Amino acid sequence: MTNLEGVAAGQVLSCYARRLRVEVTIKELKGGLHLGRMQVTKDAARVSRSVGLSILAYLMLVRLYGKEAASAREYSLFWLKQRFMADVHHEQLNRTVAKWQAKVDKYRLAA
Repeated sequence: MTNLEGVAAGQVLSCYARRLRVEVTIKELKGGLHLGRMQVTKDAARVSRSVGLSILAYLMLVRLYGKEAASAREYSLFWLKQRFMADVHHEQLNRTVAKWQAKVDKYRLAA
C-alpha cells in the first residue's frame, strides 16, 4: 500500500519490485553469511569491518562461481555457499587420500 496520490499502479509495483530485490539480498547476507551475528563490540571500526568481511565473502563466492551460476536461471548465496563448501570438502578428501597413499607406498617399499 502507498499513500501517494496520482501514482500509477505500475509505478508502485516497480518500486516494490526493486525493494524486494534489496530485501532478498539483505536476507541472504544475514542468513548465509551471518551478517549481524558476529560478536563485535560497539566500536564503530569493528562493526564496519564485520560488515565489510561479510560483503567480501559474498563477492568472493560470486567471483568463484558467478559465471557458472549465471548459466542457471536463478541462483542464491545459499547455493554459492553450498558449492564452495562442497569444493573445500572434496579438496580436503583428495589431500587425505594422497597423504595415506604416500604412507602406504612408503611401507610397501620398506617391505
